[in-house]
Amino acid sequence: MSLGERLREVRGALTQVEMAEKLGAHKNTLAAWERDERLPDAGALIKLLEIYPKLNPNWLLTGRGTLEVNQPADVGYVMTPRHDVSSGAGGEALTMNEQVVDYVTFRKDWLQGTLGLAPKSFSLIEVKGDSMRPTLSDGDLVVVDLQTTRVEDNAIYVLQFDGSLLVKRIQRKLDGSVVVRSDNPLYEPETLKSSQAEDLQVIGRVVWMGVKV
Repeated sequence: MSLGERLREVRGALTQVEMAEKLGAHKNTLAAWERDERLPDAGALIKLLEIYPKLNPNWLLTGRGTLEVNQPADVGYVMTPRHDVSSGAGGEALTMNEQVVDYVTFRKDWLQGTLGLAPKSFSLIEVKGDSMRPTLSDGDLVVVDLQTTRVEDNAIYVLQFDGSLLVKRIQRKLDGSVVVRSDNPLYEPETLKSSQAEDLQVIGRVVWMGVKV
């Protein structure tokens, strides 16, 4: 069953006009979602979970499990869109646009309590390249705290440098220079002088890794 078919099942006896009004969307937009011509945006999916508090987010997004979950209605979820983003771990340039590839659902209390993240304060990206192996491999997902742009010693960051975005480990030295390291020993570390380090833009700190086994 596709996402569009699951949306139709949730809609049930409601007309497309009635459901579209509940979601704050145009009827034609809802129709396109149900025909799998377009993916619904995160706001519409979150609104759907608010309207139907027993709706299982995992079933809605993946088709796994049952339509409803036996959990308290006040348990919140953050449905995070994974955009068409590629972050190079080995030197590849980052490209991004507004195309949503899929969604990953996180519990709001876990994000806030464990990672200290508020909704919309983080980004979900996919690593490309092998320079951070064995810590991160090609295709792994990372949650990036966009509010943390202060460099801390031996942490992993998403960096912007010379027009590229890279996933790297940073070591700050007392003279103001920084060492940009790859966890893969095949890649040599690069030391940036303090003047060069000023041009190093920290996009955010990697706070969670979804790795393949």
